[in-house]
Amino acid sequence: MRVITGIAKGKKLISSKDNNIRPTSDKVKMGIFNVLSHGNVNFRFEDSAVLDLFSGSGALGIEALSRGANNCLFVDKSRESLSICEKNVISCNFSEKSSSKLFDLGSNRAFNYGSKFDLIFADPPYKNDFAPIIFNFLTNNQLFKKGSLIVIEESIDQKLTANKRFKQIANKVYGNTQVLFFEVI
Repeated sequence: MRVITGIAKGKKLISSKDNNIRPTSDKVKMGIFNVLSHGNVNFRFEDSAVLDLFSGSGALGIEALSRGANNCLFVDKSRESLSICEKNVISCNFSEKSSSKLFDLGSNRAFNYGSKFDLIFADPPYKNDFAPIIFNFLTNNQLFKKGSLIVIEESIDQKLTANKRFKQIANKVYGNTQVLFFEVI
């Protein structure tokens, strides 16, 4: 697992030794960022604020930082995951552009974070029907603005639907993984 491009290109990222984290493969990550940069989305990373939910190793948020994102908040409910993510952030020299928060999206607690994000990644554990939880969490905590993008990685078996505030703009399949792209309307 490595950073694909940008200022941290080629940096190796660590993950859990006991497979508690299912990192996004380089192939899927490359696909995600190709859609964002060169597909019908044409997202501009420069000066963007990124939220990486279920961050695990931090691979998606770190890739966005490497491509010019202004900052990234990494959120996970696992202390081990956040520790690994923080080591990767330090290794890539992104400490000043990132922060992390230990939080369980399914807890129904207030998130209390004052910023809105331009790009939101969510890579939840597969086959647990997290999409409604993700969309409710983002909406209830007002973490997006009109035009924000939400990228959800999930098992191909899972059907993901969003409410009328989110318009699906792309769906890509990579083996047993599907990646859905939504825009806030």
